[in-house]
Amino acid sequence: RFPEQLTYKQRLIGFCCCFGVGLLIEFGSFFRLVELVEGNPKPFAIMYSVGNIISICSSFFLSGPWKQCKKMVAPTRAVATGVYVGSIALTLFVACYKQTIPARALIIIVLIIIQMLALIWYMLSFIPYARDFVADLCRRTCCDCDR
Repeated sequence: RFPEQLTYKQRLIGFCCCFGVGLLIEFGSFFRLVELVEGNPKPFAIMYSVGNIISICSSFFLSGPWKQCKKMVAPTRAVATGVYVGSIALTLFVACYKQTIPARALIIIVLIIIQMLALIWYMLSFIPYARDFVADLCRRTCCDCDR
């Protein structure tokens, strides 16, 4: 059963390689931004979303696919997971939809930002009190209500 038959070192190497490949694909997608702006969103959106999916799948090496999927739908992560998966699906839908969509490039950029934020919020859920800290920090910097 994967990943139990792998040693801890092999699992870390698998995680790092998979995560690294995902990041390379994500960063490589930014070379396609010109195409996005010129009206051809598919290359950018597909590369970025696939890179994101590969990066998140790298965690399968650490805990196994089934355990990771169970963690993703745990009550503390379900909303972040839903937003993350939904934004990936919407990004791909908007990019691949055959009909004309007004402001398609802008919509895709917004969906990519949502993907990033949802992934960060999801990853913070694994660090004790990290979400509370970040939420408090955002409240204090963005919504300084004490003034």
